[in-house]
Amino acid sequence: MKRFKEKVLRDPLYGNITVSHPLLLEIIDSYPFQRLRRIRQLGMCFNVFHGAEHSRFQHSVGVMWLMHRILNYWHDNRLLRITPETKLAATAAALVHDLGHGPFSHALEHAFAQVDHERLGRALVQRYLAPLFERHGLQVEETLSILEGRHPQPLWHELLSSQLDVDRMDYLQRDSLYTGAKYGLFDIDRIIFTVRPFRNPDGHLCCAVDPKGCEAVEGYLFCRYFMHWQVYLHKTVRSYETLLRVILQRAHLLYEESPQLLELPSNLRFLFAPPAGEEDFLAHYLEIDDFDFYHAFKLWAKSSDPILADLCQRFLGRHPFKAFDHPGAGPLYERILRYLQKSLGEDWRWYCHQDTPQNLGYDIYQPGSSSSPIRILDTPPTSWREISQATRTKAIEALSEPVRRPLLMTPPPQYRHIKPWLERERPYQSTFF
Repeated sequence: MKRFKEKVLRDPLYGNITVSHPLLLEIIDSYPFQRLRRIRQLGMCFNVFHGAEHSRFQHSVGVMWLMHRILNYWHDNRLLRITPETKLAATAAALVHDLGHGPFSHALEHAFAQVDHERLGRALVQRYLAPLFERHGLQVEETLSILEGRHPQPLWHELLSSQLDVDRMDYLQRDSLYTGAKYGLFDIDRIIFTVRPFRNPDGHLCCAVDPKGCEAVEGYLFCRYFMHWQVYLHKTVRSYETLLRVILQRAHLLYEESPQLLELPSNLRFLFAPPAGEEDFLAHYLEIDDFDFYHAFKLWAKSSDPILADLCQRFLGRHPFKAFDHPGAGPLYERILRYLQKSLGEDWRWYCHQDTPQNLGYDIYQPGSSSSPIRILDTPPTSWREISQATRTKAIEALSEPVRRPLLMTPPPQYRHIKPWLERERPYQSTFF
């Protein structure tokens, strides 16, 4: 067999990324993985941050690279004896962890109940990528067990999906780079070189961090908190996600009432009238990406239904709802609702929406809970402490408090009418978003 020569990919975040095994290269070259080039990593964020055009493809390759770096460091420094098969299975799991994402990433999952990117991703791996594993004398089962969190050693799933994992480490930095928001920058090299395998008394391996990396992990947690509020939960991003959801709800309603009223592209029909078998659903799902929905929105912008046409025109022309802080229950909110009903007419509910983005910076581990802790090793490294107990400040405890921001959304003309009422109610309201 011809000796495999490592493939080098140029990455704007990490520089050179090497693909170390022919299986990984074949996965990257496969159709299910190439589809990720046509799915934006950040869904609606590009409408606010014009540089956020990067794809799930780029992120997935980056996650593979971080997994590769950590496992190589452990091997080179004799921190853990890893079989080549397990190393490849873990690296492949990192590569395919987002394979099931659909158009607009998470936004589509909120519109169609049958779209669950984790479940669909595992099904796509089993259906389309298992033959690639077999060709190299490997079983896909170990990779699937890592993705599903049922591998005998929790270490591998924690590396991929926990409160300190290669998935989050990549997307925070990558999203920070492409949005221009600097909040996602942290000392990733310090974390890579201080993450350790640790064997619990029960014999199970898990992830822990050398005490020297504690401050780097604290920085990472704060980066995640700031990126959520400045990028992922930005009020205009939430407005676009709401508009997308409402468009799909309206289209679904029209299809249910009278299918002929909705000009529906044939390749999207399976979402509105799902096929009986999962295999057919997968085959259809594999053929859709962001561009298919843009095609549908262009068609619907000329729909005979005035509401659907107006919503799509708002989406395509960047005229979303105006999102502002919800005044809360009371006379002012009742006054706003009366005005919206009068100004928008009987269809006002399609144009008035509430949303409550919320974020938990760090979920402090409690014995018996499903969340995995961030473990900081003691000196000597025979035991560990949860990070909120290991740091010198109470900052991590503060991150464990849920933060919510209730929003109300209306069309801009109605907001301009409402704005003076809000200013009289709260004249010194912050406008940091």
